[in-house]
Amino acid sequence: MKISRYIRAIKRRLSWRKFVNLPPCVRIQSPLVTIQTCERIILSQQRGAYLRFGDGDINLAFGHNDLLQESDYKLQHEMEEAFALNGDGIIKALPIHSPLFGYSSGMQDGMFMSNDKWSEKTLIKVFEYFIGTPIYSPVALHYIALFARDHCVSFLKLLKNCNSIFIGNQDIPMEVLKMLFGRTIHLKTPVRSAYQEIDRIEEEIMQLLNIRREYTVIVLAMGCSGRVLQKRILLKCPDAALFIFDFGSLLDAFCGWKTRSWMDLTGVPGNYYDELLNEVAAK
Repeated sequence: MKISRYIRAIKRRLSWRKFVNLPPCVRIQSPLVTIQTCERIILSQQRGAYLRFGDGDINLAFGHNDLLQESDYKLQHEMEEAFALNGDGIIKALPIHSPLFGYSSGMQDGMFMSNDKWSEKTLIKVFEYFIGTPIYSPVALHYIALFARDHCVSFLKLLKNCNSIFIGNQDIPMEVLKMLFGRTIHLKTPVRSAYQEIDRIEEEIMQLLNIRREYTVIVLAMGCSGRVLQKRILLKCPDAALFIFDFGSLLDAFCGWKTRSWMDLTGVPGNYYDELLNEVAAK
C-alpha cells in the first residue's frame, strides 16, 4: 500500500512539474535581508525557524539518496512535511541565487551562485511549497561572514547572548562551540545518516525544552536531517517560544574543515575564520 501511494505521488508531481510556468516576479531575498529577518524574529522573541533547503533535501523529498543520508519512505514523507511548513516566523530558503532570480555582489559560480538553468529546474521541483511565501537565501550567514563581516559578528554575538542550545556534528571541537555560543549544551549527532538517530535526538531536545521557561534559540548543524528535526520540534511544541536557526557549513570553516567547494573560492587568508571566531568570542 505504501509503495503504491509513493508511486502515485511521484506520478502526480512529475505531471505537475511539466506544466509549471514560474511567475516573472519570482526573486530570492538577499543574504543580508535574510539575516535581518532572523534577527528581527529573535529580538522580538517570536516563534519561528530558518530552514535552509538544498538539493539534498529535494532529493530526499523525491525518494532519492543524499550524499550523507540514504532515503526511505518515512524520511521522504517527513521531508515533504518540512517543505510544507508555512506561517509567521517560518523562513524557508532555497539555493537559487542566479542572474534569473537574484544574487549579491561577490557571488560567483560555485560560491553561493548557480546558473539560471539549474536554479530554475531546482525551483520548479518544489515551487508548490513556496507559492505565496518569500524565498530566502540559504547562504545568508556564509555570505555575510565574507562580505559583511561586522554584521556577521553582531549576529553571532546575538546567538551567543541567547544562551543557545546547539545540535550538531559530534566531532565539532568544544572549544569552537564555546567561542561561538559560550557555555552551550551540545546535543551530539552522527557525522552521516543522522536520521537513523533522530528519535533519540528529538527526545533529548524535548527534555531540555520541557524544563526551559524562557525564550529559547536552538542552533542546528546536522545536514538534511536537521530540516526534519526542525519540523518535528515546531509541530510537537506548538506553544513553545523558540527559534531554530540552521547554521550550515560555515561551522565547518570555523573548524578548519574544507568540506564545500565555496571554501576554496573565497580568496581569504588561512587565518580568516580564526580571527572571526576571536571577534565573536571577545566580550
